[in-house]
Amino acid sequence: MILNKFNITLASVFMVLSFSAKAIPTPEAIEPQYDDEGNPNYHIAYGKGDRLKADGTPLNLIQIECQGKAVDMVSEAELDKCRGDDSLVEMKYGWMDFATYKGWRSYHAECHVCHGPDAMGSTYAPSLMESINNGLSFDDFFNVIMNGRGEAEGAQKGNVMPAFGANTNVAPHVEDMYRYVKARADGKIRRGVRLPKLPKFKEVE
Repeated sequence: MILNKFNITLASVFMVLSFSAKAIPTPEAIEPQYDDEGNPNYHIAYGKGDRLKADGTPLNLIQIECQGKAVDMVSEAELDKCRGDDSLVEMKYGWMDFATYKGWRSYHAECHVCHGPDAMGSTYAPSLMESINNGLSFDDFFNVIMNGRGEAEGAQKGNVMPAFGANTNVAPHVEDMYRYVKARADGKIRRGVRLPKLPKFKEVE
């Protein structure tokens, strides 16, 4: 009986693992994006309907919109309307480019402890979403990460932004982190999204 239970459990685990492996979404093989001024940019696309692409591959983003905006970017008044009217709520599926995905991973590996999950800030460090929406350029973003910032340069009182220029887990990924934070600031990636670990692939050159 114990052996049978073990076999059943093992079979169940295998089925779950097989399903999970099949369900791992793969981001599109697209070159890292830049805007017209040469600043790093993201490529995120949403569509309506099924979560599966034509080839059966699941998409890697789910966006919940309230009155046409990402659900975590609306006011409480707008959210109340959506709670009372399902027609104002829409579920969309999409994907992000691999560079932005790497930025998501890098941010949550190194930055979220101070700047909060999802780039929303904390009592210790400011929201990078708000900083970008308030005009923080990529050049400033890059310089602060590489060189740090003290109170004299605008850091929060009592807190100092350390320099990460010598940190090999951060310095090579600043462009990608900017892509992720900008996508959050623009409402393209909702709060709390948790992406699976995706296999690496060669980006288009």
